[in-house]
Amino acid sequence: MKIFCAAAAVVLSAAAAGAQNMYDAINFSRNEYYGSARSMALGNAVTAVGGDLGTIGINPAGSAVANYGQLTITPGVSISAVGSAYSPYGETDYGPVRNYSRARMTLPNLGISAVFPTGRSRGLRSWTLAVVSNQTSQYNYYANAFGQNSMTSKVAEFAAAAYGCDEGVLSRTDAFDGSDISWDILTAYQAGMFGSYGNGADYVGVTEIIDPSGKWHYVPGPLSQNSVTHKWGSKNDVVMNLGLNFSDKVFVGFNLGLPYARYGYSEAFYESAVNPEQFPIVFMGNDGSEYDTNFLSASYGYQYLADVDGVYGKLGVIVTPFEGLRIGAAVQTPAMYTVTEHWQYSAATSFADDYFSEDKTSPEGEYSYNLTAPYSASFGLAWTFGTRGFVSLDYELTDYSIMRFRELNPGRAVSQDIFFDLNEANRYFAGVAHNLRIGGEFRLTPAFSVRAGYSLATSPERHWTNDKGEDVTSGDFLAEFDVYNSRAKRLVSAEYYPDRTQAVSFGLGYSSPGSFFADIAAVLTSYPDSVFSPYYDYVNYDADGNEVNVASPRILNHRNLWNVALTIGWRF
Repeated sequence: MKIFCAAAAVVLSAAAAGAQNMYDAINFSRNEYYGSARSMALGNAVTAVGGDLGTIGINPAGSAVANYGQLTITPGVSISAVGSAYSPYGETDYGPVRNYSRARMTLPNLGISAVFPTGRSRGLRSWTLAVVSNQTSQYNYYANAFGQNSMTSKVAEFAAAAYGCDEGVLSRTDAFDGSDISWDILTAYQAGMFGSYGNGADYVGVTEIIDPSGKWHYVPGPLSQNSVTHKWGSKNDVVMNLGLNFSDKVFVGFNLGLPYARYGYSEAFYESAVNPEQFPIVFMGNDGSEYDTNFLSASYGYQYLADVDGVYGKLGVIVTPFEGLRIGAAVQTPAMYTVTEHWQYSAATSFADDYFSEDKTSPEGEYSYNLTAPYSASFGLAWTFGTRGFVSLDYELTDYSIMRFRELNPGRAVSQDIFFDLNEANRYFAGVAHNLRIGGEFRLTPAFSVRAGYSLATSPERHWTNDKGEDVTSGDFLAEFDVYNSRAKRLVSAEYYPDRTQAVSFGLGYSSPGSFFADIAAVLTSYPDSVFSPYYDYVNYDADGNEVNVASPRILNHRNLWNVALTIGWRF
């Protein structure tokens, strides 16, 4: 279980306008196969099975197994269920779990294939052309958590993060493009979330009060806090497939894959005073006049959208050395992606005297870059029981350590690689992920079949121990990149996180005496628990001026994803 801090992933500046990091690269590269209802019901353990358009994305040779053409369409529904528990002070005191769900319509599979016999009894007996779209990721996610906090505040964290910033720059409307201050801090300041005091380089949030001595500031009472995160979109692979059937013993396939994805992420955080009279605030006019009011509430929002397009090649083979046994293997080249990101921040404050309430929306940012995704290799065994059914076992590995960010249009020397530190983090902290899949089908009657499957996937993320005996995460490595790059510190040994993603599936199939067939499947995917922090830890004090440094809130999330799909198809 790992901590993901959204702020760490999305802080943007004019000098580095993008949200690229290892987690983005993994997110865009990971394949969680869906496909036809038949392949989904089998847990996608189909590397050695073939014959179904849902199998082609996993093993291109699958198209050559069937001696007939097919047309399939697979509508479905995706239901995300997330249980969230809120702890206001780090990982110490989680409250009750609150469950939220979101349903989305999906299209896991759409495809057509045509078989062309050669008329030969041996050698190349037929060849197949197919165009198929199979879904390979779903980003359906919604989490909502809330609680009370009397020690820290997101507004106060913005004030702490702005320490040392020039207030003249913070107030400029053109600072989003003309400074190196993070856009979230600029938006927060211009929405009235914090202001300066003392020498002008120190800032205090509107959720805090300043001690009369002016030496410290603190949160004076309880705040109701609410964190909402929402993800949406999907990744689909459109493949142009060629399949070759040699003597009904060896089947070979080639895919030209054209993956595309749209990934959306939104984050919102709200905090309001439980007792506004505990949150007095004084505004100073230009003439030195003082105006008293009370803080009521503040809100922060972040919107992010990524459009991803790419290309890759894939080669697969299925061999039947003797009756009953099938052996399959497939290798996919690294995909070459172009990623275009859009992002925007918003913030607002509300006071008892509404005259002082403010809101601000940042400009919309845009940035494009290239990403090299991992290669993968899959291997499968299947044993058939005549016409009664089969069992199938797959193993797939994916090497995420080769992921590389690149500029879309580099206008500088190679030695000035702006992604060097991120690519080094990918190389060391992303490794090999393993995926084990098992499935089976049993024919109840000539017309009806029952299917079931299971899959287990490991995490590619790892952490290291350095030569000082310290545990090092990818974030730690990037924070001290110059230290590690100069070899003042060295990474010594790596260990993978024990996170596991598991899925169970089942389904039914119907095959008519004619050309029509239909399949239905249900898949339940259970993801590892994750811990989300809506804002950074920062130095904080109590009312007596003691530095207590209470941790920021943590949100423990557990996600299950249901997918139900219906395939309708025709053979010809």
